[in-house]
Amino acid sequence: MLTHLDTEELNALLKDFHLLTGIKIVIFDTDGNELIACPPSHCPFCQKLQNTPLCRQRCMESNLQSFRHCQKTGRMILYHCHAGLIEATAPLMDNGILMGYIMFGQITDTRDDEELTAMIKNTFADCGLPADTDPSPCLDITRKSTEQIRAAARILEACTFYVHLKRLMYTRRQNFTRNLDEHLRPRLAEDLTAAQIAAGLHISRSKLYASCEKYLGMGIAAYIKKLRMEKAKELLKQTDLTISQVAAQTGFSDYNYFCRVFKKETGIPAKKYRLLASDPV
Repeated sequence: MLTHLDTEELNALLKDFHLLTGIKIVIFDTDGNELIACPPSHCPFCQKLQNTPLCRQRCMESNLQSFRHCQKTGRMILYHCHAGLIEATAPLMDNGILMGYIMFGQITDTRDDEELTAMIKNTFADCGLPADTDPSPCLDITRKSTEQIRAAARILEACTFYVHLKRLMYTRRQNFTRNLDEHLRPRLAEDLTAAQIAAGLHISRSKLYASCEKYLGMGIAAYIKKLRMEKAKELLKQTDLTISQVAAQTGFSDYNYFCRVFKKETGIPAKKYRLLASDPV
């Protein structure tokens, strides 16, 4: 669930994209709901399709198919929609978490009016529109060359990184995890308690416990142990600190206890982990 959407900055980004390319661009949430679009209206052809229940359903299915591809692959897809127009969809990600999708569309690389008219008529017939429906008002579709479309797709992909970099969208899970990590990571050598952590995050202990279970799938103690093991592995690989020093810097005052926990969590002793990590093979 999105908890932050910088609509002002996102609107500015979409307007700049449209100004530069002349192509309609839209941001959707993970459920496929339209959040922001520029321009907000459809082209006459797509508006005609949206006014027909069968066509509207096919448009939704085309969108959902592209969303599923992005969710599965984590990559942008450039494709033809059910009506023959060209669209591109890219996932909006933050640290591996899907926040939504950014899409451009309602364009064609067909330059010839007769060919475009035939495509429109075929789509109308396929969607059950009357045979005498006039296609001429729908010829005002944005037309781009193949090179221009590919260039726009690269810019669309760049927009996904901009949204992430500027933190124009994020979810409650992302916000909680980021705040928790920023609080814990510099303090892993300390004796951390739930009361201290909750106070540092300005939430109650019950809220801390509930949020950890909801967003992390584990309790706060298990999460601290996970972070400590990550740091221990990093120190063993990247420094010459003794194992006792590594233990101390990751919050274990008892060397033997650290060794037991490390072996249980990783499957191998700390000393052997260091040897394997330093092995160039």
